[in-house]
Amino acid sequence: MEDWGIARRLASLQGYPGCFDGYVTDLARAWLDGLSDDERKQVEVFSCGPHPMLEAVAKLAAEYDLPCQVSLEEFMACAVGGCVVNVETDNSPAMQRVCVDGPVFDAKRVFSN
Repeated sequence: MEDWGIARRLASLQGYPGCFDGYVTDLARAWLDGLSDDERKQVEVFSCGPHPMLEAVAKLAAEYDLPCQVSLEEFMACAVGGCVVNVETDNSPAMQRVCVDGPVFDAKRVFSN
């Protein structure tokens, strides 16, 4: 990733050598705070992982007014609705299927509060 000019950092609560010791949101906040306003305008956040982490990442992205996409990990057994999530659309809230309409969603539409 670094060879392509894409910054990457690793975070873990497991004490692995070379990793930031904490939550990924703490690492991201420290990195974002070190950027200039112009540099921050070039940042877009992409996240996958457990729901609580995605919600925390979405909240952090909203604090910094950054675009953010989340890849949801819902149980997708049948492709007929077992994986629905509530998503804010332009008109109203709607239930969308992760298996068909996703799995990647705009974080502001999934975590709207």
